[in-house]
Amino acid sequence: MDKNKSETLRQREKAQRDLLELKKMQSGALDTEHLKDDDKKIVPKTLDEKCDNFFYHHKTKLIIFGFLAVVLTIMIASCFTRIDYDATVTIYCYEFVDSETIEETAEWFETFFGDTNLNGKVEVLCTDCSFAKETDFAETITQKQMKIQAVLTSAESLLFILDEESLEYLNSITDSFELFSEENIVELDDSYYNSLSGDRLSFKDKNKKRFLCLRTIDDTLIEGKAQKYFDEAKKALQKVRNMK
Repeated sequence: MDKNKSETLRQREKAQRDLLELKKMQSGALDTEHLKDDDKKIVPKTLDEKCDNFFYHHKTKLIIFGFLAVVLTIMIASCFTRIDYDATVTIYCYEFVDSETIEETAEWFETFFGDTNLNGKVEVLCTDCSFAKETDFAETITQKQMKIQAVLTSAESLLFILDEESLEYLNSITDSFELFSEENIVELDDSYYNSLSGDRLSFKDKNKKRFLCLRTIDDTLIEGKAQKYFDEAKKALQKVRNMK
């Protein structure tokens, strides 16, 4: 009889303890970590489940790594596909210049340069900064003016095709030195114009004077790094002068 009372008392005390713990759990006062059963944790078993689980825990790292891989791939590809030009010629005239004239100008100048980068061929880049003053597109003029400003800071862009107005303008932008001195200016003649296609849309008025001009680099910010390009451009300018 006493044994049965003792057992009943123990069960009643256990029920009270369980009820107390339940109330503590509901109120947040009891740490439930010790109640977790490790044997009942969900463990990924299939390949798909393992992949999903891995991505869930490492998705931030994977996204960052993927982004860096794409950027690196683009940079490497651009290095292999970028053309290493032997020289650069910039056309800056106050008139419309079509793409065909730009391409043919680059081809014409390739005969005056050597293989300066030693890659087995001569390639010249022709950059167009020209615009017609009477154009209605103010944005076009602004873009071309910004482009010519960028070109003037480049150590590789030393030869320019200019008309009388654009030559006067560029020589007026600084008082400290003359950007294009007379000794480095050659008027383009029929040898140049005859190299262009007869059905071109620009440079058809041969009465308009256009000049091949080599810019000054002495006492400028590009003097040191531009010297090797200047020497080659000087040789090309002299070859054009000798054709006259």
